[in-house]
Amino acid sequence: MSRQPSPPDPRSPREPSGAPGFATALRGGAARRRRRRREADEPGRLAAAVPTRDALVDAAFATVLVVIALVGLRTGFLGVQWMVAAGVGLVLGLVIGHLAAAWRWLAVTTLVVLAAVYLLLGGPVAVRDNLIGGVLPTLQTVRDLAEWSVLGWKRWLTLLPPVDARGPVLALPWLAGLLGGALTLGVARRWSSVPATAVAPVALLAGSIALGTLEPAAILVQGTGFALVLVGWLVVRAHRTRPPVQNGAGRTARLATGTGLVALAVVAGLLVSPFLPGSDAAARREVVRTSLVPPLDVSQFPSPLPGFRQYTEPNPAELYDEPVLRVTGVPAGAAVRFATLDAYDGLVWGAADRSTDGVPFQQVGSRIGARGDGRPVTVSVEVVEGGYSGPWLPTVGAPTRIEFDGPRADELASEVWLNTDTQTAVVPRQLVGGERYTMSALLPPAPAKELPEELEVASGASTPRDTDVLDSRIDAWTGRAEGSWGKFRAVANQMRTDGTYTDGGTPNSYEKVYLPGHAVARLGRFVNSTKLAGNDEQYAATLALVGQRFGIPSRVVMGAEAPADGTIRGRDVHAWVEVRLEDGSWFPISSSTFVPSRDKTPSEQQLLSEEQKVGAQVPPPAGVNPPSLLQGPDQAQNATDLAKRKKNPFDIAAWPLWLRILVLGVVLPLVLAALYLLVVRRLKERRRRRHASTGPVPARAAWVWRDLVAECRSLGVPVPRRVTRREQALAVDAALAAPPAEPRPKGRRGRNGTAAEAPRVPTPDPHAAAYRPSEGGAPSAARVAGVADGVVFGPGDGADEAVVAAAAGSAEVRAALRARTSRWVRMRSDADPRPLLSRRERTRAEQASRRGRLPSLRRRGATATPA
Repeated sequence: MSRQPSPPDPRSPREPSGAPGFATALRGGAARRRRRRREADEPGRLAAAVPTRDALVDAAFATVLVVIALVGLRTGFLGVQWMVAAGVGLVLGLVIGHLAAAWRWLAVTTLVVLAAVYLLLGGPVAVRDNLIGGVLPTLQTVRDLAEWSVLGWKRWLTLLPPVDARGPVLALPWLAGLLGGALTLGVARRWSSVPATAVAPVALLAGSIALGTLEPAAILVQGTGFALVLVGWLVVRAHRTRPPVQNGAGRTARLATGTGLVALAVVAGLLVSPFLPGSDAAARREVVRTSLVPPLDVSQFPSPLPGFRQYTEPNPAELYDEPVLRVTGVPAGAAVRFATLDAYDGLVWGAADRSTDGVPFQQVGSRIGARGDGRPVTVSVEVVEGGYSGPWLPTVGAPTRIEFDGPRADELASEVWLNTDTQTAVVPRQLVGGERYTMSALLPPAPAKELPEELEVASGASTPRDTDVLDSRIDAWTGRAEGSWGKFRAVANQMRTDGTYTDGGTPNSYEKVYLPGHAVARLGRFVNSTKLAGNDEQYAATLALVGQRFGIPSRVVMGAEAPADGTIRGRDVHAWVEVRLEDGSWFPISSSTFVPSRDKTPSEQQLLSEEQKVGAQVPPPAGVNPPSLLQGPDQAQNATDLAKRKKNPFDIAAWPLWLRILVLGVVLPLVLAALYLLVVRRLKERRRRRHASTGPVPARAAWVWRDLVAECRSLGVPVPRRVTRREQALAVDAALAAPPAEPRPKGRRGRNGTAAEAPRVPTPDPHAAAYRPSEGGAPSAARVAGVADGVVFGPGDGADEAVVAAAAGSAEVRAALRARTSRWVRMRSDADPRPLLSRRERTRAEQASRRGRLPSLRRRGATATPA
């Protein structure tokens, strides 16, 4: 704390005359070249940084509260690395918060220190990538830390939790711990307000819960534990700020009051808690992650089911006997899933962006949190060149780890999206052949080869499209079957026993009339034929729609059955159906239970009757996959046109690196800083005009002086607090009386090589100069203070002319102070937002008048001590 200079002692040796420098006057000290001697009771800078007992108590409470709040991140990260990053950030944040309060840093200084620590230490502590010698951060490290501090939260929310705690994602717990510790302890040590102490930890707790997952991290710890620790801290701080004369007085009454309040809170909680949101355990937990739409549109990828015939024989692709995948580590007969197709639009079965439970596709890392039960297996998959291809990543069971190998490993690993409900994985960059990856998964039992007699299936499903063409055949198939599962089982058995199998035959075969596809028109012809004729595509699509007609949630799965040698060929690729059970799980129905044998081909006599029904033959379409859901018919043309279009000059991703660094790293920050200075300065001017022109006259006069004091403090003038306006004017007029700061003259050197000391000048008596009328109408803070006191304490409501005069004098004083400061000080004052937040403080005279007694008289010649 600065202290107003005392009047010179007449008994002291006389010093050369002269006024103090302006910079020295702003600091409130004498114009001396030598270091000012510290007062006996004034602690040094290092001594002030040593924590006291109260500081250690506050640090302990802050640590516990931040740790409890950060527990909410437990379900969002996988591994212990995030705990280390958050813990180191918490310790450093506590140190910075303590130093900021002990050394009275400005908010800007504290933010700069926090940003420097975050960027310099974030590499070795959290990211640990692209480091020089494993310690020094590179430009890429700084860019990752800066990018993840702004955009990383949204990316983390779109990733499948728990996220593998490796790489740049660790910047999030590192930043949370650093800011949480600095804000919680810094606010507590800087301000004595008890309610302000709870703002930072409560905000951190609310943020960790809102950004959490559907699984609560620790209800008891984050609920009861956090509340007890926070209330205890607030009680300690309230007791600390109580005047000493009251400490210990009325302890029994306070204890009884506290006990009664606790009992009342418990009773109110028991009565009100059943009606509060979230009290229903069966209700779904709502967090930010559940309402966030992931930036992946699965409908842009073609459904694999219409391309089923490329794995059959005969077919131009000739993949029936050729390897398409090589899988090791799974037992024979295990299901290898290509894609789960759970949405039908009347044209094709495709994958929906969200499953029936609302689970979306989410981006995953190399490690994935285990979900469900099953036998742990480690599977190695090789995509054979010329075999399998497309965006759908073959998976086994419920994946818990996916690691790619080969030249495209980094490219593919960075873009893996998984739906944990359908266990379908998507790689937007697509598999083209030659890729290899290792997968750890929980393997469920293989699909049953026989349909059970009884099965507790779920209900409530309905067909999304008009499929009335199935009803006439369904009635004939179900017969006397009862129950939704009984009817479903009867249809599946009827398909397998009475149906025939065909892949369309050769171009010259009589089977060429049986076209691929599973649109409503194609399935209507399929079920209304004399005998069913088709392959897995038509049978699986029809059976899933039949299940929906019976109210059973059903979906189609395309994949393969792993053979004993692990080499999956085209003949091993099948499509099967899954139905949902009452417990929420999905029961797989093997294709062998509803698809007839390949030996049961349609006869030529059946073909003649079919030709009479459909008329002329329609040539089969090209062997390409039709579009999936919501995909426009002219998508290929649009994709071609995109390559011909000119690049958008406003697309930042298309700019060269040097231009992005120049614009985003230099120009944009300067523009934002200039805009901030302009806005804050305009807001200050508007605030001063409003205070001087609206409201009662005494209040306007008081606000004119208060705004002047706030601006003086932002310029560095140490104006005392809780003193009269005339005493505050002493410090302002002392700064006005000082000459403007000039650059240090080069001068001659002393004997030791240093610049010779300038002659000392005496400090003028501020009491004598503050109230002396200025010559030539020079600005004077004392006259402004006198006018304000006359209006506030004078008889009546005062005159508007006096307020106008005070406002004009205040503007002159402010302009004179700004003219005497450097450009940097003026810019720092313009950027200081504290004048916008200042409140009118009551002087001692006003406080005394409110209490009904006169203010105490100060000793003549005494100095005002700033608060």
